[in-house]
Amino acid sequence: MSAVPAFRFVTAALAEERDLDTVLHLIVTKLSELTGAERCSMHLLDRATGLFHGTVAHAASDIDSAVRALVSGGPGDEFTREIVRTQRPVMVVNTMVDPRPLQVAMRRWHARSVLGVPMILRDEVIGVLCLDSEDVVIEFDAHHQELALTFAELAATAVNQVQLTTRLRSSLTTQAEQLSMLQQAARMEGQLTEILLRGWGVRELAETVSRLLSKPCWIYDADFRCLAQGNLDSPPVRMLDGELRRLPAVATLLAALRPDNPRVLGPLPRADLLHRLMVAQIVVDAQCWGYVVVAESPARFTSLDGAIVRRAAHNIALERSRARREQDIEWHAVEAFTGSLIRGEQVAVDSRAQGLGISLDSPRVVCLIGPGGDGLLDLTPKALALLMSAPDAPSAVLASPSGNDIALVIEVPSALAEADAVAWVRAQATQMLTELRHTAPIFVAISTIIRAPGDDVSAHTQVRQVLRAMRTHVESPGDLVLAASDIGAGRLLLASADHDGAQRFARDALGALLAPGSKHEELLATLNAFLQCGRGVRRAADVLHVHPNTVRYRLANIEKLTGLAVTTDDDAYLTAQMAVLVLRLSGRLPLVPLTLT
Repeated sequence: MSAVPAFRFVTAALAEERDLDTVLHLIVTKLSELTGAERCSMHLLDRATGLFHGTVAHAASDIDSAVRALVSGGPGDEFTREIVRTQRPVMVVNTMVDPRPLQVAMRRWHARSVLGVPMILRDEVIGVLCLDSEDVVIEFDAHHQELALTFAELAATAVNQVQLTTRLRSSLTTQAEQLSMLQQAARMEGQLTEILLRGWGVRELAETVSRLLSKPCWIYDADFRCLAQGNLDSPPVRMLDGELRRLPAVATLLAALRPDNPRVLGPLPRADLLHRLMVAQIVVDAQCWGYVVVAESPARFTSLDGAIVRRAAHNIALERSRARREQDIEWHAVEAFTGSLIRGEQVAVDSRAQGLGISLDSPRVVCLIGPGGDGLLDLTPKALALLMSAPDAPSAVLASPSGNDIALVIEVPSALAEADAVAWVRAQATQMLTELRHTAPIFVAISTIIRAPGDDVSAHTQVRQVLRAMRTHVESPGDLVLAASDIGAGRLLLASADHDGAQRFARDALGALLAPGSKHEELLATLNAFLQCGRGVRRAADVLHVHPNTVRYRLANIEKLTGLAVTTDDDAYLTAQMAVLVLRLSGRLPLVPLTLT
């Protein structure tokens, strides 16, 4: 067979895009026929190891399986190494005396004469063609060697072409799969965006994510309280609860989370977490708001899962950010309106109140909250309003800055009597201080009950006086809640009096009653009860749990010691009232008014 038809036959097979194995078999078969070699085999380079592996062969019998088990080019195989080094054919006339081939292989195959030809592609030997005779010494002349080189080049081209075609087809398949996945992701993201535009909540989003991915989904807040879940009718899957959160592996993953970068956790068999979890962080205004978590059940995670979980977290962040902005705008309107109320600004007050859903005819108080000392209150009006909101409150609490303090307007239940309404507000303030747990003391002043639209100004004046009196005269450390009704009209004088002057006034007025001794303490307590009961002897006796005559006797002794005829002399009564009020503020007497028990 001449070389030209054989060459044409092989190139036609290449043009028909036959598979690589068929083309390579054609090459070794035609080359064996043209050179008269009994056997022809092809060995291709493995770039990972630098060795050559048998690929196809031609012989009188089928030796493909045996050839595929051959590895050449290793230590001691100088025959193959010389072919690679010189990139030229290497001829071994007699393997029995030539040390270059591996003798073990030569004896096994009974190979007596061998011709090795490099397959060169872009100056690199990518394979070796071997022609040999079995038990016969033959010599492949220069013509045969050039012919073998031509077919080796054709084989290298065939390998390269088939590899390029395979990669191209694989790339096209991958691109088609990616396009399909992107189209699917776009459809899914469209559904998630529709939830956002319609203003639906996290429950609908969790259910949608679960349905789109066919996997359970949970949405948590920053403290890992479960806000919503979308579970399929699949076997129960453990959720990411508080107990799991404390595990080192979980804590490390959560600490490493970043926006738009979901991470995969688990499985953790010892913690009974048998499925992997994909976790995405929800960040709103640079703070962690919560997490979207999807379980790898029943199917494994794909890149599409990551894209959808990331989009879900992003959409929740957008919705929460929008809601916060709306709340901030609404709250700014509330602050501005509250400031107008306590300052007496009458600019469209009625219409603004109606727009905010506020009734100016409802019973309410004004509270003023501020630091006990000279510091600043590190709380916002909105935060304090939320803390002071009771479950049974008729309406939301209004708040506004008042200098360095914060003023609140609190509607009280209309069914409560005035004293009970003040007590209701006092309870809310006490609860608020308990929840805050501040190290620095906080003072709360409560006005009397007001009902008319213009009364907020006078109520604000009341609490400013009370708060000023507290800061000037209160000596005991810690938080304090005081109502205007607790100190009465005395707040007017105490708000403008200095601490030392007030203490001197109390000592001058009460004199011997302030001396140590249980008898004096008893008389002082009786005077305090009598004054707080509005000169009512019987009421004071009930408060003190003594006979009315005992009260009268003690009041007579007080008059002897101080000269204050509190039962008959109005001036003496007012003097005693102011002096006792100073003692109450300084902690010598109970600050909150006495009540019957």
